[in-house]
Amino acid sequence: MELEEFNDLEEALAFLQSQGYTHTFHCDQNGWKCKETGQVYAPDQVALERCHRFQRWRRAHKVAVLYQVSVQDGTKGVIIDCCSTYGNALAGEYLLQMKLRQIKSEASGPLRP
Repeated sequence: MELEEFNDLEEALAFLQSQGYTHTFHCDQNGWKCKETGQVYAPDQVALERCHRFQRWRRAHKVAVLYQVSVQDGTKGVIIDCCSTYGNALAGEYLLQMKLRQIKSEASGPLRP
């Protein structure tokens, strides 16, 4: 299954957990902090694999974006952006850096004949 196939954030989280994405990352002044281990990763150490925007969350009409991420040490998990007005600007900056790195890596992929 792909994230786009889910309409509910909780269902998507349960699916990702079953696929080994068992960690949750939160923004820290030094990077992304893993809730489960306490390890802090620099923004450039966390790779964005997929993301999906949800319009409904917890049975209300709220917007949230779920990011499926991994780290070079094998840690896999999620970042949830609740898209609130009072969100963390630093988290937005880190997410932008991740998205730009992903675009660059896709653009520098193998050339087609």
